[in-house]
Amino acid sequence: MSATVETLATTCKNCDVTFDGKFCPNCSQKASTHRFTLGHFIHEFLHAFTHTDKGILFLIKEMFFHPGKVALEYNAGKRKKYFNPITFLLIMTAIQVYTTSKTGLFTQYAESLQTLMEQMVGNAGGSAVDLQEVDRQMDEADRTMMMVSENNKLLTMLFIPVLSFLTWLFFRRSGHNYAENLVFNVLINGQLMVFFLIFSVIPFLIKPSLVIFWLLLYFLLNWIYSFIAYRQFFKQGWGITIFKGLVVQVIYLVLVQNITALLLGFLKK
Repeated sequence: MSATVETLATTCKNCDVTFDGKFCPNCSQKASTHRFTLGHFIHEFLHAFTHTDKGILFLIKEMFFHPGKVALEYNAGKRKKYFNPITFLLIMTAIQVYTTSKTGLFTQYAESLQTLMEQMVGNAGGSAVDLQEVDRQMDEADRTMMMVSENNKLLTMLFIPVLSFLTWLFFRRSGHNYAENLVFNVLINGQLMVFFLIFSVIPFLIKPSLVIFWLLLYFLLNWIYSFIAYRQFFKQGWGITIFKGLVVQVIYLVLVQNITALLLGFLKK
C-alpha cells in the first residue's frame, strides 16, 4: 500500500494566484514569506548590493569588461541575472551628486582653471581688462557647473534619450531598436558615473591640486570606454565603430551644451 503525499496549495500574497510549489508561477514570488524584522531588512539591503548573480556590485564588475555583452543579454531577456539598469543609474547619479557636492570638486576645478587662464593671459602680455574678463567668464562657468551638479538627475534623464537616438541613428544597421539603445545607454551612463568616482573623485581627495588632470583623465576614459561598448554592442568593425562613435559623441556634446545653456537660462529666471 503506497503512501500518498498531499501538497497544500498556496495563495500568492502578491498576485492572489493559487499554486503548488515554492514559487508563484505568475509573478515568481516565494510561497513562504515572513514578517520583516530589522535583521531581514539589513539582509535584503546587503543582498541587493552583493548578491553574486544580480547585485549591483556584480553588475559593476561585468560592466567594467563586458558592457556590450551585459546590454545584449539584458535586451535578450536575461533580466533576473542583472541589477535593474534604471535603478543602477539613479543610485549612481545620487552618489555622484552627493560626492561632488561634499568634496567641492567642481568648485576646485573652476578655481584651478581660472588660475591657469590668468597665468596664460599674463604670460601673453594681457591687460588688467583681459584678466577681469577671464575672472568674469570663470565665475559664470563656476555658477553653471554648480547648477549642472544640482540638476544632474534632470539633465541625465533628459540627455540619455537624446544620446540613444543618436546611437540608434548611426548604428541602426545593427538591428537594435530605439528602446534597446535606451537600455544600452542607461547601463553605460551608470557605469561612467562609477568611473567618475574611481578616476576623478577619489584621486581628487588624494591630490586636489591635480583636479584638471583628473577630470581630463575621466573624459578620455569616458570616450575610450564608450567606443569599446559600441564595438561590443553593435558588433561592427573597429574603424567604423570609432568613426561613428566620434560623430555621435561630438554631436551629442554640441547638443548637450546648447540644451544645457537653454535649460539653465530658464532655471535662472
